Amino acid sequence: MQDTLAQQTDTTVIIGPVQIDTTLMDTVKLDTARVDTSSNLEQVAQDTDKALSEIENLISVGVILAIIIALIITYFLNRFVVVVLENLSEQFTSYRLGIKRMVPVVRLVIWAFAIYIIIAGIITPPMSTIITVLASVGIAVGFAAQDILKNIFGGFIIIMDRPFQVGDKIQVAEHYGEVLSIGLRSSRIVTPDDSVVTIPNSELMNTAVSNANSSALDCQVVAEIFLPMNVDVDAVKRIAYRAAVSSRYVYLQKPIAIIALNEVHEENFVLKLRVKAYVLDIRYEFPFKSDMTELILSELKQRDILPNQKYIDKS
Repeated sequence: MQDTLAQQTDTTVIIGPVQIDTTLMDTVKLDTARVDTSSNLEQVAQDTDKALSEIENLISVGVILAIIIALIITYFLNRFVVVVLENLSEQFTSYRLGIKRMVPVVRLVIWAFAIYIIIAGIITPPMSTIITVLASVGIAVGFAAQDILKNIFGGFIIIMDRPFQVGDKIQVAEHYGEVLSIGLRSSRIVTPDDSVVTIPNSELMNTAVSNANSSALDCQVVAEIFLPMNVDVDAVKRIAYRAAVSSRYVYLQKPIAIIALNEVHEENFVLKLRVKAYVLDIRYEFPFKSDMTELILSELKQRDILPNQKYIDKS
């Protein structure tokens, strides 16, 4: 009997390895993840509903009227400030570009301050409600208005990085003109033909932009005249130089360059004269170019340097 009990006590039972179905485990994990995601979405929806209900309790007829009045006041204040700055820029011509470049920043500051007053001073919601609503609205707007957000982001980058400013002469694709305004959605330039071109800011961020004056009041102007090859080059260059310095639009603090090039024009070898001078104010760019061309051609005719010739201004 004791031997039997000893044998039973010393006996070891070995259980082989248990095989577990991994597919079943993956399914359980996937179901658990789905449950967690669904619960998170439900929690976000509940938080949003709670925040909206709190805002509904905060907003009344008086609050809505106050918001409308604040927006109207902000709009007219913005217009008033812009008009004042425009008038000041015309009165103080030496600081014209500097004053005009303040317009986009001032408009942005006024609207940001108005939004802050509306939220913090009129609605006065709890901070948790503000964060929840901004997160929900940000996600919704981000998917629904991606192009608008690109333009707004581009407007912020242009205002902060300043590749060009109000008053600069820029070239964007086939459009060339003076920058009139830089807004959050788009920027406007006026062409030499007095056409106002509105360009989305996102396009300006993804397109090469050429800046003629880079925030300076003056800029270089190039007038080109085609002449026959048999003219006296030195005499023509002296005439061109005197014509440039005699113009009422010239800015004499910067150098004047006269360049003569040999080119083929209409299947004939011609001398292309390039007169490079600076205008005292970018708004006189094209009158200055015309003035130089007229003075040069008039002097050439008076001296009979080019008798019975047609002069072509390719500028």
